[in-house]
Amino acid sequence: MSQTLSFDYADDWLTWLELQHPSHEIDMGLERIRQVSKRLLRDEPIAKQVITVAGTNGKGSSVAFLTAILEEAGLSYASLTSPHFVRFNERIQLQGEPVDDTALCASFERVNRARYDVAGVATVLTYFEFNALLAFDLMQRADIDVAVLEIGLGGRLDAVNLIDADVAVVTSISVDHVDWLGDNVELIGREKAGIYRAHKPAIVGALDCPTSVAQYAQEINAQCMRNGVDFKVENNTWSNTLGLSIDLPETNLPPMNRAAVVQAISCLSFEIKAADIVLGLRKARLQGRFQRLEWQGKQLILDVAHNPQAAQNLAATLDKEVCEGKTIAVLAMLGDKDYQQVIKVLSTSFTHWMLASSEGVRGLSSLELANQLALNGVASNSVIEHDTPLHAFTQAVTMASKQDRIVVFGSFVTVGAVLALIES
Repeated sequence: MSQTLSFDYADDWLTWLELQHPSHEIDMGLERIRQVSKRLLRDEPIAKQVITVAGTNGKGSSVAFLTAILEEAGLSYASLTSPHFVRFNERIQLQGEPVDDTALCASFERVNRARYDVAGVATVLTYFEFNALLAFDLMQRADIDVAVLEIGLGGRLDAVNLIDADVAVVTSISVDHVDWLGDNVELIGREKAGIYRAHKPAIVGALDCPTSVAQYAQEINAQCMRNGVDFKVENNTWSNTLGLSIDLPETNLPPMNRAAVVQAISCLSFEIKAADIVLGLRKARLQGRFQRLEWQGKQLILDVAHNPQAAQNLAATLDKEVCEGKTIAVLAMLGDKDYQQVIKVLSTSFTHWMLASSEGVRGLSSLELANQLALNGVASNSVIEHDTPLHAFTQAVTMASKQDRIVVFGSFVTVGAVLALIES
């Protein structure tokens, strides 16, 4: 590998990166990325202020709420999220727009050069570390007011946690990624609370967060702010112990993270008006989270729900809505997710099930999904198995009437395959 490596197209860089780490292996820790960051960023800040968001569920919607509010307030901002649906560029957005290929290629060159020390020895970075450094580099060069960073996995040892947050939010905690984070919510909560910093606002976003989250914030002398204690939402009005109060609007995204988002915004050093907060919350949208589309005259809902808590949110939202026809599921999941509980939660939400197998070492077969549905009392004549998510989706579109709704869910890969088809 050469420190002068150069490609003209982002896809070529991504192909090269995939070849370095074909399995997207997880190798958590901050030592490698810290070495490269010192050469790349030269210890200069990536933004005037940084908000970092961690949690099992609600990270994406929180980032969407935050950036929509920053947009309304007229501030310059950027965001880092993962994974992407169709194009890698989606992960890094400047002022709400995915970074363009020209800027991304230039950043790839800079990050690659920074991997080499004065002796010409390269630090080997994982796919996720490379991703984080690209975002940090582009944000620093854009000279933005606020960077909004979403933690990919855990918190304490995630590559994104290299950057010290001025405001840190932990949204919710449930059991996920047990091989890396622990097998109970207290251990997982402590790992995610690792994004908190001493003397900085540390927001505990969920009412039912494990005690380890607030305990860690207090141990490091962070400014611990707990939902239901230091701030709250009652009767659609947000308030905090400083006497601030805002009437909140209805939102297109799940509302459970609004309280923490408004608290985070109130902790920034920028003056942001209540009207900007209200408009931002109302306008916020997020790809793949109860995303409504119409395709070939059929009603679609795309949702990446892949764990029990997200499945409960999806079930509750579907139940609230009136549907004149059938509700058809298009489902494919990964085998390392709690698919048994996801199916249990949603077993009564659909009249028909189009199941698909997922590819790769983490893939789950449509047969196993069908077996789980049978265990939950779903009639076999309402279940059809397919080899790929796209086959399942196209069959659902064929059988659906204009009064029906098709719900595609189960993973980013499943939703991404459908979005790619629609975009093409």
